[in-house]
Amino acid sequence: MKYELFYLVGASKESELDNIKKEVEKTVVDFGGVFSEKETQEKRRLSYMVKKENHGIYIARRFELESSENLNEIIAKLNLNGNILRYIMSKADELPALQSKEERMNETAKKESNQKMREAAKPIAKKEETPKTTVTKEKISEESAGDEAVSEKLSSDDIDKKLEEILNI
Repeated sequence: MKYELFYLVGASKESELDNIKKEVEKTVVDFGGVFSEKETQEKRRLSYMVKKENHGIYIARRFELESSENLNEIIAKLNLNGNILRYIMSKADELPALQSKEERMNETAKKESNQKMREAAKPIAKKEETPKTTVTKEKISEESAGDEAVSEKLSSDDIDKKLEEILNI
């Protein structure tokens, strides 16, 4: 089964980052995990302090694990690792592909430019005029028996004008 390990290392440990990454990788590999090539790494300001750290380095890696029974041992080892501020492990089956910040921004810019091109390519639809219909009181009186007969003809424009007057549009 495929999993994604997303963990946070404090910016103060940036000089030791390679060793920390090797340590985490060794922990997963020791329990049968096989990492994929792709790794994302991003340094960001934290929204709140975590163990006296304001900035951190987020690292995300995917790996395959044959037996999910070993997952508990991996989690126990990661909990004991003092260099990792936070981590989350999740099933990667339904997650989107791992992308770096630059790849995500390029993809977003490409989508926006495609959307603008589609909008520019749309033909401007002309407003179709609806045919004017006339309603006579005779037609109304045929539908509803008992109404008075009115000989005045009303067009749809007249009706629209009256509605505008009534609604103060």
